[in-house]
Amino acid sequence: MTSDDPRPEPPKPLKASDIEAATMDQLAREAIETIGADAIVIVWTRQRKRKTEINSTAIGNMLTVHGLMRYIREKINAIEEPEDEIEDEDEDDE
Repeated sequence: MTSDDPRPEPPKPLKASDIEAATMDQLAREAIETIGADAIVIVWTRQRKRKTEINSTAIGNMLTVHGLMRYIREKINAIEEPEDEIEDEDEDDE
């Protein structure tokens, strides 16, 4: 093929991970438009070849996104803390 060839190059095939990321990005954009959210954070996992991948997408004002992520982290920590306290009480009984 020469550089003067008028035929366009065939498009490269899309990777599954690119399709997934684009789908989640579109989902987040539609949610922002539909419900009027300031920020959306979507996190998902997928297992491939016996290895778990964690992916995420975030759309919105980045300060709001960081605040939302901090809020989620605090909620997760609050869920995990009672289990630690129960284990400490069991150790005191022994």
